[in-house]
Amino acid sequence: MPQIRCPKCGTTVNLENRRNNDFNLILKSVKNKERSFSELLKITKLPRKTLNLRLKQLLMENKLIKNEKGLYCANDGGGGILDKEIQWPANKKLLSLLILCLCLPTISFALAMMIQPTIEPQPLGRFIIKVGVKDVSDVYGWQIGLRFDSTKLKVVSVSPGDFFENPTQCDNLLSKDITDLGNTLFITKVYNGTIVICQTLKGDSPPKSGSGTLAIIEFQFYSSDYEKPELIFDDPAYGTALGRKDATEIPIDRNSISIEFEILQ
Repeated sequence: MPQIRCPKCGTTVNLENRRNNDFNLILKSVKNKERSFSELLKITKLPRKTLNLRLKQLLMENKLIKNEKGLYCANDGGGGILDKEIQWPANKKLLSLLILCLCLPTISFALAMMIQPTIEPQPLGRFIIKVGVKDVSDVYGWQIGLRFDSTKLKVVSVSPGDFFENPTQCDNLLSKDITDLGNTLFITKVYNGTIVICQTLKGDSPPKSGSGTLAIIEFQFYSSDYEKPELIFDDPAYGTALGRKDATEIPIDRNSISIEFEILQ
């Protein structure tokens, strides 16, 4: 297990134990109250970069939820009765299995009677958003964060743009968390009211410069008074950013990145 020596006291620290302690501290902080990133910084006293990494991993593992206000809270979604393992007496397993098989049709019928069919709302229309960059240089990877009203909008399609000149035809990568496109990796994650899209070159691929489209996102809208999705710049976990090959961030402003909005017929 990797270990490091504390620069202050000289104590050897197990990295795995430190990571688990950080996770427990964060989860304990949000157990009974929603917390902002700034509040978690004060409570945990973790470095900003470390806290950012820990929050990302907890979100990926569905142990944390980030709501539309940008606040973090614990994901307490427990399992129901059907999720529990059935423990049979050791000497009656065969009989118990037979009883269970005989009862399955009755159980299925009872569940069908109890569960009322839900009527799925029909979308009023669709639109696409193209996120592009202009006159950028030395780009090895990028991240886009989009915030939207999940009660009125739904993401239905995500595909990479032409900035990295993807050699593989890819229409919709929304269902895949990570997709290998040959010379790049494409990552998509949808949270409650937030979609994060990343793409990075691989290996010794040279960085890209110039202008182009990073990603194309298709939405369905269920209300005519929806607001257009907005790029996120104020959140270190989901913010829009460009990166160099050495993992340093490229400074960008709102003029170097743009959104094109188009209603689909």
